[in-house]
Order: sequence, then C-alpha cells, then structure tokens
Amino acid sequence: MPRSLSCDAIVLATYNVGEADRFCILFTREYGKIAARASAARRIGSKLGSALLPFQRVQVELREWDNGYVITGARRHAACVGTETLPQFLAASEIIELLLMLLEEGEPLPDLFESVVEGLRSETSSPLPHTVRILHLLGHMPSTDMPHFSTFNVDEKGCIEEWIRGDCEKSPMLSAETERTLSSLCESILSDHAGKKQRVPGIKKSMMLAI
Repeated sequence: MPRSLSCDAIVLATYNVGEADRFCILFTREYGKIAARASAARRIGSKLGSALLPFQRVQVELREWDNGYVITGARRHAACVGTETLPQFLAASEIIELLLMLLEEGEPLPDLFESVVEGLRSETSSPLPHTVRILHLLGHMPSTDMPHFSTFNVDEKGCIEEWIRGDCEKSPMLSAETERTLSSLCESILSDHAGKKQRVPGIKKSMMLAI
C-alpha cells in the first residue's frame, strides 16, 4: 500500500516530462533530498504548477510508491525565498547548485535545511557565509586551526567560526584578498567531493562584467 507523507520542502530543480508532468528535486526537512513527480502540473489551471518552481519553499503532500514519490498537493510556504534582486537571485542560485552537487538522497538533515532556508532568504549579495556553513554541516569544511587557514589572522578566523556556528548575517571582517582565498578553498572542497566545479560563480562573474 502506498504511504501518504507531508513535508516542508525547498524545490531545488524541476524538469518537464511527458505532456504535462513535472519532475521535481526536493530538499525536505523530514526526508532529505528526494525526487518526486507531479502529474499534470503544467496544465492550465493546475494548482501544483505555480508552487512547484525552483527556489520555492513549499508544503508538499506525497504518496510513496514502490517506484518513487508522487506529489498530490503543494502550497507555497509563508516564508518564501527572496529572489527579488539580481544579486539575491545569483546568491540563491549558488546555494541551490551546491546542494544539487553534494546532497545524497534520503538522508534527513534538519539543521542543514534550516541553514539553507536562512541562506535563501538572506538579503546579502554574497553566498559565501552560507556556503561555509553548508560545507561544515555536511562535514566537508576544515576547522580554522588547520593549515588551510594559516594565512588568516585571528579576526578573520573568528569571523569564519561565527559563520560555521550559524551566524551568517554577521558583518564580514575579511579583506577582498582573504575572501577570494576562502572562496577558492570552498571551490576546491566542492570540486574534490562532487568531481566538478560550480557553474553559477562563473556565470555571475560574466554577468557582472557585462553590467
């Protein structure tokens, strides 16, 4: 018998399948990363269509079958992702891409879910503090007493430690050079664990040069 589930989820990505269905990659608070199909979500008048879009935080109703999940209902959460400006959109895109590259399916990570929600709602243009926090929660970020941070001063290490603990809205105390060094470290960690580089930072750099 299929099992009915209800969960708080962030839509990481969607893909159109068939004539009117939508295949969704979700990061849920209760079940971690899952893939689910929404039948007829792209038909005119479908209540699922407007809710099941990337960056949205939704409450989803699921039916779990032997061959996967089917979405039977979805409504947008009151606290939706802030992507009103281009910098916000690009920062959110980096966070989403990071999750798609690193998350394993079916592993509940409630602390990470809360951190991601905070990151996606942030009004700052840099996703770096949240990237540091996410990598830490996934067990990939080295501690600041490791050789990776030998060129960082005490204040800079303190700032990074605040980010690791979850205070990602703390005003950065990093010089432009140190921020570039930290960004390169995060990119290297991501590449080592995912086997490829993020695309969004390069796109963001090209867009900023064109503006």
